[in-house]
Amino acid sequence: MRKFHLFQLYAALLAIVLGSAALPTARADDGALSTSGRLDLGSQANLWGGLQSRAASAALLQWGGSLDTGAAHWWPGGLIEFSIEGVRSDGNLPSRTGAIQYPNNEWAPNFLRMYQLTYRQQLGAAAVRAGIMDINQYFEASDVSDLLQNSSFGLAPSFTANFNDPSFPNPGLGAMAEVRFSPVWTARAGVWQGNPPGLARALHQGALWIGEMQWSGAASQGDQPTQDLKLGAWHYAQSNPAIGPTTSGGYLVGETCWRRGVQQWGAFILAGTSPAQVNLVTQFLAAGVLVTAPFASRPQDQFSMGVSRVNLRTPAPETVLELVYSWQVSPTVALQPDVQRFWHPGGSNPSALVAGLRLHLAF
Repeated sequence: MRKFHLFQLYAALLAIVLGSAALPTARADDGALSTSGRLDLGSQANLWGGLQSRAASAALLQWGGSLDTGAAHWWPGGLIEFSIEGVRSDGNLPSRTGAIQYPNNEWAPNFLRMYQLTYRQQLGAAAVRAGIMDINQYFEASDVSDLLQNSSFGLAPSFTANFNDPSFPNPGLGAMAEVRFSPVWTARAGVWQGNPPGLARALHQGALWIGEMQWSGAASQGDQPTQDLKLGAWHYAQSNPAIGPTTSGGYLVGETCWRRGVQQWGAFILAGTSPAQVNLVTQFLAAGVLVTAPFASRPQDQFSMGVSRVNLRTPAPETVLELVYSWQVSPTVALQPDVQRFWHPGGSNPSALVAGLRLHLAF
């Protein structure tokens, strides 16, 4: 019965997605409403090593959009953002590798929920936003590392492994403000509930406070590189130890992009620290590259490589090297083969080689 109920929910969501295709057309005169979605189907398995060799798969469906209140002729500067997201998984790949850094950033126990529902108001050079949202959409975000599938190239494991953070698959209720001081300097700060995704007593079970400064370099012109640097600090306070510890940390995100002929290159570095004794992950460091149009005959394809290392309170650090290629079959469909090599997953488990394939559909 439970499987059939989930199938009904996904069918209803798919009907909403298909029906929404007419909405942007209906509002094309003012462009107030925009919608989009994606469906990712992926499977991965240990080729050798790890704890188990069986494959695991995950299907992720997301649909959402935004409504510009100014374009809708309501009031200026307002933006309503919304999304629905669901995951259906088969097997538990993290437990089969024994890794802290999950091989699949879209794997999660089955769920279907309102993933984002926020309101943003622009106030000159400042903006405020509140609602249900994923912290990684606004803080510690790296565009250059997006193609990589290991979870460490998204939100740092100093967040995800140490406490109940408001990111995938559990967004939380939060509020944030952002101020652009100049063309190159931006500051943002926010607070999120300490027990996502449950909203019952959301304001009375701890809180995550976070602040970030961002410096953005010159825009790309020819071979001129683009730089982006973010420095942040966070504090998680929790009175209920069953939900998580009270702890703090900091992070760095650095990116640069440049053109070389028809190719677009990007490089990134990610780092985090959370040295308190209660934390499983004490330091984190990752770096990698992204190449768009790796072959002149494939201008929409992409290749990315990244390496990530986490220091654990275990005999050895955990390290992963990932290679992924995105073959753009059509403007909306891509096939993404992926290979990951783990050394000391979990700090003490056998090293592993994981391979998989993801089908990405955008609509």
